[in-house]
Amino acid sequence: MPENVLIEDTGKLFIRPLIVSLGFSVIGEFLLLILYGIILFPDGNMIYKVLWTLGFCGIGMGATLGTSINLFIIGRYSGLKAILLTILLAFLIMGVACDLLCLNLDLHFNYFGAQTHPLLFSAGGMLGSLIAGAGIGGLLFSKTGQSIMERLGI
Repeated sequence: MPENVLIEDTGKLFIRPLIVSLGFSVIGEFLLLILYGIILFPDGNMIYKVLWTLGFCGIGMGATLGTSINLFIIGRYSGLKAILLTILLAFLIMGVACDLLCLNLDLHFNYFGAQTHPLLFSAGGMLGSLIAGAGIGGLLFSKTGQSIMERLGI
């Protein structure tokens, strides 16, 4: 019986970063879709905007960040150091790499305002990545965050 408990705990250990990262990423992209894709820059094909933000970026960034947390942080760091490293990873993956890719794509498609407002485009993604990294890190590596996830069944 103790082996099953160990397997279940190990499963949670590696699944949680994926679930939390995907959740933050998809919710963040949804908010960016509302702000940039509907309110500020309503022109363009809405189906493509939804696919881009929720499908490719939301799921892609969330899965990449969750996997990176598993590879570089889980089992190596804990507490505040793990939270800070999660913020750094989120910023590098979401705020730099994905932002630069999407900035260059949007310069071509002009769905989210990169052609006319590139600083606004990048600042939103970078700020959002820092906020997401702090939220993800807090949920994964603080006692309060872990108890919240236990109550949610994650």
